[in-house]
Amino acid sequence: MLINTLLTLMLMVSFTFTTMMTPLSMIFILITQTFLISLISATLTSTFWYSYMLILIMISGLLVMFMYMASIASNEKFKISAKILPLILTSTMLLSIMNKSELFLVWKKNNMEKMNINQEIFFNKLFNTKFIIPSLTLIMLLFFMMIIISFLISTNEGPMRKSN
Repeated sequence: MLINTLLTLMLMVSFTFTTMMTPLSMIFILITQTFLISLISATLTSTFWYSYMLILIMISGLLVMFMYMASIASNEKFKISAKILPLILTSTMLLSIMNKSELFLVWKKNNMEKMNINQEIFFNKLFNTKFIIPSLTLIMLLFFMMIIISFLISTNEGPMRKSN
């Protein structure tokens, strides 16, 4: 049930992405999509490591892009088009109806059984002894980069863009 709710939220966020005009709102929608994807992958797998690595890598890149766009973009109001609202509501109702149908439940059960088998194979390959050194190196590199960047950023200098 949680996965269905997350998928419905993801679909609604995707529909609202098409109506956004400002770059800051688009980046905010991308950050929201990244959180939803990591939550879905966390609920589908037995461990949270994959979703944790995904969110660290994706959000760090998106936040750099968000900071750059916030420094150069003009301040505009967020506008959601009234035309897209019926489409979002219709798709939500269709997903909830499809979720209750018997055919969809049989398909979902078969896919979940296949996913459990594939999940064990995937994590055996990901955390194999051959790949532990590159994984630990990547984790330490990201950690040291975070520490170095936090020392380089000085909070007393203020924002990149001056406010009028």
